[in-house]
Amino acid sequence: MLVAAFVVAALLALAAVPLTVKLAWATGYLDHPEARKLHTSATALLGGPAVFLCGLAAWILAMRLGPHAPMDAGAYDLLFGAAVALAIGLWDDRFGMRPSVKMLGQAVAASTLLAGGAVPDLGLPLGIDAAITMVALIALMNAVNFLDNMNGMVSGLTPIALAGFAWASASRGATGVAAAELALAGACAGFMPYNFPRARIFLGDAGSLFLGYCLGAAALLAMRGAPPGWGQAGPVLVLAYPAFDLVFVVITRIRDGSPVYRGGKDHANHRLATLLGSPVLTVLAVWLAGAALAASGLFVMGQDRPATTLAVAGAWTAALALAGVRLAAVPVPRPA
Repeated sequence: MLVAAFVVAALLALAAVPLTVKLAWATGYLDHPEARKLHTSATALLGGPAVFLCGLAAWILAMRLGPHAPMDAGAYDLLFGAAVALAIGLWDDRFGMRPSVKMLGQAVAASTLLAGGAVPDLGLPLGIDAAITMVALIALMNAVNFLDNMNGMVSGLTPIALAGFAWASASRGATGVAAAELALAGACAGFMPYNFPRARIFLGDAGSLFLGYCLGAAALLAMRGAPPGWGQAGPVLVLAYPAFDLVFVVITRIRDGSPVYRGGKDHANHRLATLLGSPVLTVLAVWLAGAALAASGLFVMGQDRPATTLAVAGAWTAALALAGVRLAAVPVPRPA
């Protein structure tokens, strides 16, 4: 059932995305070139709805046609909130949206997950736990949205992380959640040939926001399903790269006196592309880092020991900090 969810979603996306490209051109859902963007011609959006619908259809088929398995409520929480985030992004892609309004919509999407009980026990009063979780979810959605600035970046990192979370879900018997995670991962994989290395279609804000939500939801569900202990740091490690890029951009923009929420070519991957001389090599390098982080997170979750968690998390923190210092010294073009 789990493998079928991935394969069916990938095949559906391979077939559906070319039709989605035509629909985007027919309806005006296009991303036009700007100084802060890398592409030089109008490109179809609506990649987000294609990934979501193909993943949803594959999950439904896998659950109905596969061996009987309990319909885990966590899967509904993940997919329903994803639909809310998708709707917010679709509106933003077509009509634009003030940051404050977008953040309010993100809070609504996050609330659907928290209402299902996906609040980790941080040892604080429940209200404070929920508030911290809400802020973390919104931050992650924005981190993934910011990171969607290079062909294949988010559409490649997301299935790597979701596959890791699916492994964790299946290990604890949450097959419904694992099927949903693998279905979304498969839809991203089927979308990939149309987005990397040359893009015929983008995920758009609809895609990056809903995938950011899905990653956050998958991490929270993994933490909720794991026994209390040091292993709960594992899901955080899986998502360390989007968090690193967000922190990197905020720090460097504050240092340079630039607005934090303005788009630009000053992300960690933009600077890495300058060093490597190739956006394609940059995306491949980030995918490799994402895979290593996912493996590290799963290892920490499986070991659930303080020494292991501190050693692995400490090593990654040091590595990312050193990378940040080096990349911060790389010059970037300034907007006119």
